[in-house]
Amino acid sequence: MRISARGAVVAGAWVKGDVEVDGGRLVRTGLPSTGTGYVLPGLVDLQVNGYGGVDFNAATAEEFERAFAALTRDGVFHVQPTVITDSEENVVRQLGVLDKLQTSSPPGAKVVGVHAEGPFLSPHHRGVHRPEYLRDPDIGIVRRFLDAGPLRTITVAPELPGAPELIAWAAGRGVIVQAGHSGADAATAYAGFDAGARAVTHLFNGMIAFSHRAPGIAGATLNREEVAIQLIADDIHLARETSLFALKAAEHRIMLVTDAASPAGAGDGVFTVGGFTVEVTDGVPRLPDGTLAGSTVTLLQQVRKLVEHDWPVDRAVNLASRAPARFYGLTGAGELTLGGPADLIVTDENVAVERVLVAGEEFAA
Repeated sequence: MRISARGAVVAGAWVKGDVEVDGGRLVRTGLPSTGTGYVLPGLVDLQVNGYGGVDFNAATAEEFERAFAALTRDGVFHVQPTVITDSEENVVRQLGVLDKLQTSSPPGAKVVGVHAEGPFLSPHHRGVHRPEYLRDPDIGIVRRFLDAGPLRTITVAPELPGAPELIAWAAGRGVIVQAGHSGADAATAYAGFDAGARAVTHLFNGMIAFSHRAPGIAGATLNREEVAIQLIADDIHLARETSLFALKAAEHRIMLVTDAASPAGAGDGVFTVGGFTVEVTDGVPRLPDGTLAGSTVTLLQQVRKLVEHDWPVDRAVNLASRAPARFYGLTGAGELTLGGPADLIVTDENVAVERVLVAGEEFAA
């Protein structure tokens, strides 16, 4: 099967022309171009709180499966579901549901682990997280989460009492610790990184504002070369100039995430997000007080926005595929290779999905 395209992103690099798929694999690239769109690798989203009308804090196994299928129809092949701040009982329950789904591996985006975004967050930078369930860092809670299911990532505000000790304990057990939802100053953020925090949850969002005399956690992050950065480049959470500023400063350690909430992929209306009622108007989800409640912009739409801002398509899609896969240690994910599986997205010239192929077959779940 020959796929018409302007070009493809193969092994992270732009290759002009059509591609050929045979036996479920990508067998030829660089054929004379007969199209205007793009062939791109499957995307990897490491922060998804809900999708297609499904709230991951309340989803059943069947609802998760429906959401994962919707994610793949929109180009996401690997997902780290996020359970936001909730009662310990509810988080444990959702971890158990996701544990079974990871083992059974239904069609749709593959679960690669779970992110607990909370409860160790600043009450002053909590966003959509319910204040009654916020807690100071507690190793016992993380231990119970680990026993319940495939917990891989936690977000911690490094200024909270006991945060450095919890960060070091979790990192020592292979948990990815991300700093976020935080009012930390630069010195406190550095202490969190020194303790073992490897990344920052959605840079600039859910944290004290950057100032030229008080750079806070955002400034500390941009100055720590070993710290990976999550970015929501949807032109809503961040102005275009802010996204481009971060990319020009630290593109090599940035990965795009959606922070998608249940309304993502479901249109405008009223939805539940982590126990809150959220109204979506013109694609923007907000609490009644105007607080942003996650995102409805898909990961591929973020790629498209960067391309519209003159970012090269290969560098833009790598931020949503190769970069998160490598950070997370997902061998073979987020990248097309010659002779490798034909897990790919075919888009039009505007980087909008036309087809999704899984092992060379149209995805239709």
